[in-house]
Amino acid sequence: MRKIISAVAASFALCATTSAQAADTASCITQQELDGIVAYFLPRALNEVAQKCNAALPADSYVRTSMPSLVTQLENRKLAAWPMAKSAFLKMGQSEDKEIAGLSDAVLRPLIDEAVSTRLSIPIKPSTCGDVNDIIEALSPLSPEQIVHLASTVITVATRDGKTILPCPRRAD
Repeated sequence: MRKIISAVAASFALCATTSAQAADTASCITQQELDGIVAYFLPRALNEVAQKCNAALPADSYVRTSMPSLVTQLENRKLAAWPMAKSAFLKMGQSEDKEIAGLSDAVLRPLIDEAVSTRLSIPIKPSTCGDVNDIIEALSPLSPEQIVHLASTVITVATRDGKTILPCPRRAD
């Protein structure tokens, strides 16, 4: 079991890749898969933001008053996002133990959740919580799906150099 947890954790470490690997959709992360990862883990990330910032923000701040509703909406979409998130995780961990791919979702999801919860740490200082509140509030007119897609698109653009997440190249449509 420890071997599997380590492999899943290594998958989430977002292994480096070559440009040649990124060009092949069998090994690169598609935009839909990245949307799945973001949709699956964004509720957890926003909860961590709230935990770190609630004490530093006024009672009427967006994070304290309205973000819980957004987190609930995102949580309600988490199960639907799982297939794409799973596909991305399996691609990220393809150099790891192959037995992970054969695990049932009932076994794999808790393992990935545990691995991510130990690795997901958002470095927010209380002095930056006001800025974080303003950014999240500025996104509030967007639907949960739009927020997920915006976040995953930013991640794709920021990591397109092939040194972290290994996004697929953008198609010339």
